[in-house]
Amino acid sequence: MRQADMTPTVNQVAAQWMSALAWNQIPADLVASAKLRILDTLGVALAASAQQYGDVMGRAVADFEQPGPCRVLGMHLTTGPAWAALANGMLAHALIFDDTHSASIVHPTSPLLAATLAAGEKVGATGQELLLALIGGTELACRIGLVAQGGFHVAGFQPTAIAGPFGCAYAASRLYGLDAARTGHAAGIAGSMAGGINESWTDGTWAQIMHPGWAAHSGITAATLAKSGYSGPGTVFEGRFGLFRTHIQRDDFQPDFTRITDGLGEDWQGRHIVFKPYPCAHVIHPFLDAILEMRRQGLRAEDVERVVCPIAEYMVRIVCAPADEKRRPLGEAQARTSLQYSLAEALCTGRLDAGSYSPANMADPAILALADRIEHAVDDAAPDSRAYKGWVIVQTKDGRREKIVPHTRGSAENPMSRADVLAKFSANASLCLPKQRVDAIVQAVGQLEHQSVRQLMALCVPEEAPA
Repeated sequence: MRQADMTPTVNQVAAQWMSALAWNQIPADLVASAKLRILDTLGVALAASAQQYGDVMGRAVADFEQPGPCRVLGMHLTTGPAWAALANGMLAHALIFDDTHSASIVHPTSPLLAATLAAGEKVGATGQELLLALIGGTELACRIGLVAQGGFHVAGFQPTAIAGPFGCAYAASRLYGLDAARTGHAAGIAGSMAGGINESWTDGTWAQIMHPGWAAHSGITAATLAKSGYSGPGTVFEGRFGLFRTHIQRDDFQPDFTRITDGLGEDWQGRHIVFKPYPCAHVIHPFLDAILEMRRQGLRAEDVERVVCPIAEYMVRIVCAPADEKRRPLGEAQARTSLQYSLAEALCTGRLDAGSYSPANMADPAILALADRIEHAVDDAAPDSRAYKGWVIVQTKDGRREKIVPHTRGSAENPMSRADVLAKFSANASLCLPKQRVDAIVQAVGQLEHQSVRQLMALCVPEEAPA
């Protein structure tokens, strides 16, 4: 407790809620949605494991020389829980194809699934225990992100890297059987691990896609330390050296901590997580929906003289500027956060999926020439971060065309169907696993309450080890 009146801190309220959360308190629709998010995230990680990311991650895990019972998705590798969480969280975000909580711009499932799979394998958890920890940890990570009001991005941080370690610490604490006091210590420790800058956006390197893995690693490490008796500050959020005073240094910023605590277990933020139909920054998606619909109606790149995309001001620094950098990305990680390049590749090729952003496409003169003709303008009427709107104005040789997508596909207002998510999972997972194994994962996740975490993970690696 922090003061004479013994008022619980925000962290203590969250830890008490997490440790007391019961299965029968979780609405059925959240369980169903969590299962779809698990499938979606597994598919994205499996797709990444079959690409260069998997080769690099495999070498790194082997170099960790950390024995343990936890598997790395898509590989014949086992390691300790913290390192498996790091590897799986990185793979789940490598293609920037994982889901998003729109209002906080936190990618919740990539870190939370990586952490709960690792902790669950370590302790032999049931699928039901994993689901409860994942849903509860997701709720808290999203709520912590909401307090920032976009301030993490303004300061140069990725919100997932800041909010993610806390959600993972709460979730891992639950799977490790910690009481409320030690759960609060775990979250307090995680505060000293909450960091992840977006500087790699400027040169196309990979550091930023590490963030969900680091969040999962941090959460596992913090819970393990707390389990052993290590302590962390109860005032990690609201203290004078707490998360929001250190990470958002704006004189006009007034954190509203009730966004974390009010309505816990009643107003579920997990209902506002949206799936991604494209492997790039989520705010680009409605613009892609618009340009691809125009392509289906006959628009072709060679007809385009100029494209203007009116866009929310806060999105400009994420996906539009500086324009020269966005039009000539130095690597695929940078390209995935470029509105100009992503729209150009989509219009030229007719798709954006796990096979996009290839070196050949990124050197294609036609794609690059079209990217040069794509501009942005600030849309003063754009919605805030709770909704993503796409607006594309195309000037062609024959006239002007315009398309507005008011809500990004995957959102509650414009949802991806279960069939859409299953198709995405199958296409991604099939890059790594045979169809029989892919179908078995779908069945296992659908019945996850009656499976163990170890049974699920055994399906998420190739059937035979390489000779």
